This record gives sequence, C-alpha cells and structure tokens, in this order.
Amino acid sequence: MPEGGTVTRAAVIECLHDRPHKGVIFVTGGGSLILSDLLQVPGASATLLEARIPYAQAALTSLLGEPPEQACSAGTSRDLAMCAFLRAKALDPDARTFGLAITASLRSTRPKRGEHRAWCAVQTSVRTHTTSLHLAKGARSREEEERFLADIALATLAQALGIDPPVAKMLEADTLRTRVAEGDSDMQALLSGSCSAIPTHTGLPKAILSGAFNPVHEGHRRMAAAAASRLGEPVAYELSVRNVDKPPLNFHDMRARRKQFNTSEEVWLTNASTFIEKARVFGGVTFVVGVDTIMRVADPRYYEDGDVDAAVEELAAAGCRFLVFGRLLGGMTGADAGENFVELDDLDLPERLRELCDGFGEAEFRSDISSTALRARRANDG
Repeated sequence: MPEGGTVTRAAVIECLHDRPHKGVIFVTGGGSLILSDLLQVPGASATLLEARIPYAQAALTSLLGEPPEQACSAGTSRDLAMCAFLRAKALDPDARTFGLAITASLRSTRPKRGEHRAWCAVQTSVRTHTTSLHLAKGARSREEEERFLADIALATLAQALGIDPPVAKMLEADTLRTRVAEGDSDMQALLSGSCSAIPTHTGLPKAILSGAFNPVHEGHRRMAAAAASRLGEPVAYELSVRNVDKPPLNFHDMRARRKQFNTSEEVWLTNASTFIEKARVFGGVTFVVGVDTIMRVADPRYYEDGDVDAAVEELAAAGCRFLVFGRLLGGMTGADAGENFVELDDLDLPERLRELCDGFGEAEFRSDISSTALRARRANDG
C-alpha cells in the first residue's frame, strides 16, 4: 500500500456511500473506529445495513455456530465476513451486498507474549478479500493501533469494491499481505444456491466420501480405498460449501480445499449440507462415513421438522446406503470419559437406519488421524 498519495479517508468513504453496495460489518473489538468513520460522513445509510461487535467469546460463537479454533485468525475473519455477507443478503436481498469482518489482537493493559496482529476480510458474491496485518510491536499506543487498523480495514473494503484505497502510514516493522480469491461462475452459483453441484468427472458416482477436508489426509484416502475394495466401485469425494453447523465456505477455502486433491481423484463441490440434500443430488448412492457422522444422521437437530424417521425413509426410497467406519471418539457417556474406538455395532441407531448400514470393524480398518489434530499441530508449529 503506497505512501504519499492524496486519497483521503473521507474521500474514500464518500465514494463508498455513492456506490450501490450495501453491507454488514462485524468487528470483534480492534478496528471498531471504522464504524464511526463511516457514520461521520453523510450518506452512511446507503452503505451500512448493520454493525455488530461480538466481543465476548459467547457472542462470537453464536455468530459462527461453534467456538473458533482461534479468535484472531485469517480463517475466523473470513468465516465472520461470510456471516456478515449472509446477514446483508437477508436484510436487503436485492442489493449488491458485502460482509466485512475484523479480528484483532492489539496492545492491551498487559504486555502480550505474541505479535500484535489483525485480519480484515471482505466477502461479496464474486470474491473473498483478506488482508493480514502484523504491527510493529510496542511502536504505537493502543489508540494509534486502533486508528491504523481502522484505516487498513477501510482500505481492504475499498479495494474489494474497486475503489482506490486511502493511504495508511506504515512503519518499517509492519507487515501487510493481501489475498484475493475470485469465485468462478460455478462457485458463485453454488454460494447463491442457483446450482446444486459442480463435478470434476462425468456421470454420477455410486459411492461418495463426504467431508470438510480441512485438510484432506491419508486417513480419508485409506477409507476411500477400503470402501472401493468392499463395494467394487470407485469412491468420489464430496465437499459441501454449506454446513449445518458452520458458515458456508468462502471462495478462498473452496479453491484451497479442492486444490488438495489429485487430478485422478473425483471431487464434487455441492451446496448439499444434509444427507437428504445429498441424496437428491446423487440419487441411490452409498455414503462412506465415520460413526460420528452416522450419529448425526440419527439426530433430530439436523432436520427442520426433527422427523428422523421420515428422513431415513426418504434415503431408503432413493436407494441410499451407508458404509460406516469406526473411529476414536470421546467417551459415549460424557466428555470426561476419555476416548474409545467406536464401531457401528456400538451405536444405538433407529432400526430402519441400521438396516441401511454396513460397517468396518476395528480389525478391518483403523485410522486415528484427524483433521482437527492436524490443524492444531500446524498452528503449534507456527
């Protein structure tokens, strides 16, 4: 971001207010000055639909659907920006909308062991725009860090909407990085809901392994290989951009997760968040799942009307089946019961759902690799 330009903060905000874009802003604390900046320039009602400050952990969890692995991170800022974007679409379905989110860890009353850092993310219908910022530690007061971050957030929003950004005074020890992920026409259609699936191969698969694949790992590939051997059919991978418990995937994550797979692996991107929706996309298919997933199929919380029996009957009528792999889970009787390897036969499932299931026991297959553990290891390694 060059210094010495003449683009002022007020001029940029005037341009924003003149644009047709309307949006929602979520700020977790740091950078909240952007809200007063926008409101102080006449015409803010043309730009800002709503603003929220989910400062408490419970407030942030409520927005995201689950506690974030890291409150201040690129991933959390993108998820929060997606939530803001969806909120903007709900408030004004006909507008060209955006969601802006800021997560930050700035100077506080106590010295911080880690870096002073922040992420700003903007989500629109066509792109995901992320700015990462690491501030020179101890070089600014809290007020100065707040002012600087708000200017960076405004610059991020301006760039995402095609407006020349304001100048922000950088120090030599500051680092700034911008990443832009454009959504191709298929990805945009998935996010908007006008398309149900994007295949990488022709023809519907006979078996699919669904997951978030964050990241994909050797356990997934071993499951797919074991299932293919049992079924006599190749197993495709299905990545849904929508999730019952979490915000939809942004364009950055869609691209990054699809890129993990080899060209020989069949991968489908869908917006089918439940197995009922997946059955409507794929028809009579065998779902390759872990025991934790088949437990969710039997959970009324995952159905709008709570009617598990009706959902299972629809799956059965479509010709769907489940091939269930055991895995290491927390104790079945409470969080303090430790971890146990749980198989299909250990579960108390509705009888009709159990009729649709076949399983792999521990003697046939076991893999204790988890995406959650891999992400935690990656975070600890820096």
